[in-house]
Amino acid sequence: MITLRAWMIPTAGCIALASYGWWQHHRASQWRDQAHIEAANHQQTKAAYVAAQAEATAKAKAAREKTETRYAELAKEAHDANEKADNWRARVQRFADGGGMRQQGGACVAGTTGNARASSDADLAASSDGPGAVTLTRADFDTLTANTERLLRVHAWGQALISEGLAQSAAPEN
Repeated sequence: MITLRAWMIPTAGCIALASYGWWQHHRASQWRDQAHIEAANHQQTKAAYVAAQAEATAKAKAAREKTETRYAELAKEAHDANEKADNWRARVQRFADGGGMRQQGGACVAGTTGNARASSDADLAASSDGPGAVTLTRADFDTLTANTERLLRVHAWGQALISEGLAQSAAPEN
């Protein structure tokens, strides 16, 4: 006859083994569920990264295109300004070479500082011989044309700042 004790030990062992198996199965199920959650999170993170990369690439491309457009505009403005300056210098030279400046000798002329000074024959040029004629030295004429060119460039620069909204036009007060 089998005693109660002999029957309980194997049964208890089977119950313990079944409980351990069930616990391991439940634990494995939790690990599997956690792995699915982690995989889904990883896919979400990866999709967000790809979207962020695409957005950053688009922004960088737009910024590069804007910069290239601005540089092209500035290059065109610089080219146009150089062309205008070259045309200005050519007109001044044609005016001076074409008889617009005539040599006179021996007169006394006010210099750039306002002080009267004697000049040589090669230093003077007159706009006309009549009353109210203005006589300039070649150096004064060259200074005048250089300053006019510089003022035209400053004016163009100021207009560009105003058009970009970086400056305001100072309207004269009445």
